[in-house]
Amino acid sequence: MLKYKGENIMELDDRKKKILALVVENYIESAEPVGSKQIADNYENDISPATIRNEMKQLEEIGFLEQPHISAGRVPSTLGYRYYVDNLMSNNTLSMVDIDYINNNIVSYGSVEKTLEHAADVVSKLLNLPAVLNIKTTDVVENVKILKISEKILLIILMSNSGNVKDVIVQITDSLPETRMDELSRLLNKNLKGTPLENLSLALNDVVKKELSKFSNILNEMEHIVRKELDEPKNNMKGNMESLLALPEFSNTNEIKKFLNVVNTKEIINEVLNKIDKDDISVIIGNENNQMLLKDYSLISLDFTATDTTSATLGIVSPKRVDYKKAVSTLKAVNDRLKKIFGKEKEDKDGARKED
Repeated sequence: MLKYKGENIMELDDRKKKILALVVENYIESAEPVGSKQIADNYENDISPATIRNEMKQLEEIGFLEQPHISAGRVPSTLGYRYYVDNLMSNNTLSMVDIDYINNNIVSYGSVEKTLEHAADVVSKLLNLPAVLNIKTTDVVENVKILKISEKILLIILMSNSGNVKDVIVQITDSLPETRMDELSRLLNKNLKGTPLENLSLALNDVVKKELSKFSNILNEMEHIVRKELDEPKNNMKGNMESLLALPEFSNTNEIKKFLNVVNTKEIINEVLNKIDKDDISVIIGNENNQMLLKDYSLISLDFTATDTTSATLGIVSPKRVDYKKAVSTLKAVNDRLKKIFGKEKEDKDGARKED
C-alpha cells in the first residue's frame, strides 16, 4: 500500500496506471473532461471503451479521478495528479530552443539578486505562468559610500560581503559640505560594517543614539527608506498575467479574482514555500499545502543555494491543470544553469583570494 498525507491508498496495476496517465495528460492538453473513447483512441493495446470506462470508474471510486458532471468524462483529482507526478510522469527533455533560451538569458548580472530575478523572468516566459521569487539572505554590510547627486540629494550605496549593492536616495534639508560627507561616510562604515542587511534599520537607530546625533536628520530619513525598501521580505512576482488569464480556468470573473487574490497574498505563498525541502524541486498540488486560498492551484518550485549568504526559492503558481513535465524540466535546467553561474563566480572569488 502507498501512503498519501498519512493515509493508505491503493497501489495501481499497470492498466490503471496507463489510463490515469492518459487522463492526466489529455486533460492538461485539452482542459476538457476525458472520456473512455478518447482514452481508447490513445491506448496502445486493443482495449474496448467499455473496459476503459470500467477502469475509470474504479479510479474515481478510489479517489484518483473526479467526474465534474454526470454525463461528462473524468478529470484528475489532487490525489490523481500527485500519483502521476510521483510515479507516472516521464522525464521531459526540453527542446534545444528552450535550453538555448535558458543558457543565453540566465547570465551573471553583477549581483546575486539581479541574476535570480532574471532567472525568474526566464521561467515565467517559458511556462507562460507567473513566477514567484523569494530571496533569503544573511548578507552583511561590507562598505558604505556616499555620493552627492545634487545639493540636497544624496545617494548612499551599501555594498554587502557577497557583492550585492543597495542604493538609498536621501533628500536632505540643508546642503552637506564635502568634509561632512567624508565624516559621515567614515562613521557609517565604522558603525555599520558587519551588520546583517535585514537588521540595518535597527542598526541605524543605534548609530544615531551612539555618536551621530549631528547627522540625525539624514540618518532618520535613511532609516525610514531602509525599513521600507530593504527590510521587507524579498518576494517578487514575475510574469505577464494576460497569457495566464486566457486559460479556460479563468473563463469567469470570480475565478480571475480568486487567482489575483492568491498571487497578491505573498505571506501565504511565502509560508508554503518556506516549508519545502531545501536544495530540491518541490511540487505542491491543491489542498496539500493546507491553505484554503491555494486549494485550486499548484506551486512548483526550486529551492536554490546561491552563495554562503543567499538562498532563494523560485517557482510558478498555476491552476492544478498545468504541464508538470515541462515545469519540472524547466526548473531542473534553470537549476543546472544557476549552479554553473554561481559555481564559476565562487571559483573566481576563491582564486582571487589565493592570489591576494
